[in-house]
Formats: sequence, C-alpha cells, structure tokens
Amino acid sequence: MYSKSELNLINNQFEYIKKYCIYIGNIPAEVSKTDLIAKFSVFGEISNLYMKSFIQFCDVKPAVVRYRLMKSVKESSSLHNSRYIQSVLIVLPLDSSYNNYFLPYNTCVVVYTYNKFGMVDFYQKFSKLGDIHAMKKATNVMVYISFVSERAARTILDTKPTDIHINVQTINHVTRNINVCLIDFEKECTSNTAIKLTLLYNRSIGIFGLPSNFTEAKLHDEFSRYGRIEKSRLVYDSTGHFKQYGFVYYEKHLSAQAAKQEMDRSDHTGRKIAVCARATKDSTRKSADYVNYDE
Repeated sequence: MYSKSELNLINNQFEYIKKYCIYIGNIPAEVSKTDLIAKFSVFGEISNLYMKSFIQFCDVKPAVVRYRLMKSVKESSSLHNSRYIQSVLIVLPLDSSYNNYFLPYNTCVVVYTYNKFGMVDFYQKFSKLGDIHAMKKATNVMVYISFVSERAARTILDTKPTDIHINVQTINHVTRNINVCLIDFEKECTSNTAIKLTLLYNRSIGIFGLPSNFTEAKLHDEFSRYGRIEKSRLVYDSTGHFKQYGFVYYEKHLSAQAAKQEMDRSDHTGRKIAVCARATKDSTRKSADYVNYDE
C-alpha cells in the first residue's frame, strides 16, 4: 500500500505526463504489444505502454501509449476511427476534454446483435446515417455508437431492427444509451495507481555495446545485483550472430533506475557500454522490447 504522500506524488506526476499519452480502444484481442508499438511508433518514440490483457466476453481490448513528445500525440490521433484488422480504433489524447470520452444520452445508441459482429461492417453501415464520434465495443454482441449529431441517433432509433442488415448480421435491438457513461478504460486509467506507475516508470533497460563474447549468464549475474530480475536476454540475428546488445526486465522500476545509473558508460573489457531506460531515436535501439511491458 502507498501512503497518502506517495499517492499524491504519483497522481501529480501522472497529471503531468498525461499530455504525452493516448488512449487506444477496440484493439483486436490477437494484437500483441509488439504489434501495437510497431503501428504507433511511426508517430514518434514510445516511452511506455500499458495494454489490458483481455476483457471478458469481448474480442477487443484497450491500451495507453506514452510518447516522448507531445506532437506524437496529435499526429497519432489521426488513426481515430481507422480500420485495424477487423476492428475500428478509438484513438484519443488521454488528457482530452471530458466531452471526447463522454457517451451522452442524446447522441449515443447501444446496438445489440444476435451473434458476434465485425466492427468494420458496423462502421460502414452506421456512418451512412451520420458522422460517428466513436464506436466502443463493450461485448461481442453489444456496441456503443456515439454520433456527432442527435439527428443520426434518432434516425437509428426510429428504424426497425429487422431493417438493419449488415452482411449476414441482423440487429437484435437498438436503445438509447441510458447509462450516460464514459469510455470506461479512460476512467480506469485516471483512478488506477498500478496503471499510473506503469506509464510513469520503466522496469526494463537496454544494454548496448556489449563484448562479442558476452553471455546471457553473465548478463543476469552482473545486473541481478541491482534487484530481482524477471527475465533477461541477449539479441541475436537470424544466423545466430550476437548483435552485442540485450535487455533486462526487473520486478521493480527502482532496480532498473539503479542499474542505469551505475552501469551506463561502465567499462567491459575495454568497451564502454550504454544502458538506457527508454526508446531513443537511434535506429539500433528502436526494438519493441525496449519499452515497459508491464500489465
């Protein structure tokens, strides 16, 4: 448990870094953290990532990405309502205005289906009735559709469910969003201390410039003195040639900080190694493994 002063410090730090974060919703369940990093790192360096493992009875999940630069947040928002595999993404700045996460009564409808559905087909069908602010898949047979205008929502509510056909899908029923809720994971991010710590701190470090004869056993031995290691590995190419860098994942972020401070620029058989705790612009350090993998 954290003391009141510790929680205040965490909350204050998180409020500061929120402007570097984006919320991503409706991520297909099969997408890995590596996949997500590859997709969103085109907008800039990613410092940290939190991805929910799964949502019960739903084949999509949410995540939060923390960028190094604020301009990356703005540029990545261009993927909002874009297609990703068979889903349609929600991509919003985490410190966006309250209204962007609000699913109001007058412009949001809840659509229920008889069977599991694809969001791409839904988006194409319902966007013909009006501009969509956001679609949030809540379960495999239920989706929130928030329109820009109230008129589009009324049009759908006035249409018989049996008249709305999406490929082989038939709508069960459509109702107003009487819950008047937020996109729930955004709310969770602002109230969950563990998520905040994941986005604030790295537990992983990258070690570069290692001697060619360095071993995984030696990597573990040298870096375990700073704290308990969850896992460690060296990186090899497809031919088995050692690329002279590796990664260490600690149980605690303080261990990663201590290792970086002590080992960065230290000498190993005449070579100075580099130890870093986040992704950098250096192309040799853009590996997806170089990001905080906490869940």
